[in-house]
Amino acid sequence: MWENLLSVFDDLIGGDAPHDPMRLTQTAVRAALMYVLSLALVRYGKSRFISQASAIDVLIVLILGSLLSRGITGSASITATLVASAVLVAFHFSLTWAACHSHRIGSLVKGNPRALVEHGAIHWPQMRRSHISQNDLVEALRLRTNTDDLGQIKVAYKERNGAISFILYPREPRVVEIAVEQGVQTVRIELTAPHA
Repeated sequence: MWENLLSVFDDLIGGDAPHDPMRLTQTAVRAALMYVLSLALVRYGKSRFISQASAIDVLIVLILGSLLSRGITGSASITATLVASAVLVAFHFSLTWAACHSHRIGSLVKGNPRALVEHGAIHWPQMRRSHISQNDLVEALRLRTNTDDLGQIKVAYKERNGAISFILYPREPRVVEIAVEQGVQTVRIELTAPHA
């Protein structure tokens, strides 16, 4: 019975050893199998490398994609592909767990935020170190805050994941006075618009 199962398995996926060429049905079955198994690996990895794209998260996605594609096309054995993928996900999980519990490891693995602007003044050494031009900074400012006025920035950071975040000065309320005639008092309205 075991030999019959192995024979069916070999016929479905073309065996475990790498080989070329494979039938299209074998490639399709391998693709479905790799999809299900990689979904299980991603779920095990807590989906972290999808939701928070830091450098180590992008790296694991690239390596896993390359590895799993070799298992699908038959240029690597399914067993070797799965073992290597599982080891990478486990290592990634361990590294991110350690980075979460140790500031030193987190800084080593993910880096640190850098202040790019303080009180409207650009820190050019940090901008150059981060490879961000003034045009890049103003573009991010427009996209995130609906303004391009650097003077409104209290502080801007290049975050550990590469995004630029802004803390703007609080806006002064705008006062609108409406005079009403024939002895009625003036109506005063303060409008404070939130930052976008």
